[in-house]
Amino acid sequence: MEEYSVEYFKKLAHDIMFDISDQEALELQDDFKELVSEINVLDEINTEGVEEMVYPFEMETHFLREDVVENVISQTDALSNAKSVKAGHVHVPKVVK
Repeated sequence: MEEYSVEYFKKLAHDIMFDISDQEALELQDDFKELVSEINVLDEINTEGVEEMVYPFEMETHFLREDVVENVISQTDALSNAKSVKAGHVHVPKVVK
């Protein structure tokens, strides 16, 4: 666990543009240690002879309904309240610089 030092978490936070205090880095380190210990418990489970599953249930379940097209409006009606329309689409100002 030495490789996951407080400095490691501070650098990681800095890399994703977060500033964290030493106390927050210590808390992250403790949380990470707990997470790693939980993962290690999962690694100890004997899965020998257990068939891999793509789907978690024996029988396929159907939660979704069939799509039914209803209440279709024209493009003209859909764009009628838009402040700015270009090439048949709602035009919005650029928000990312």
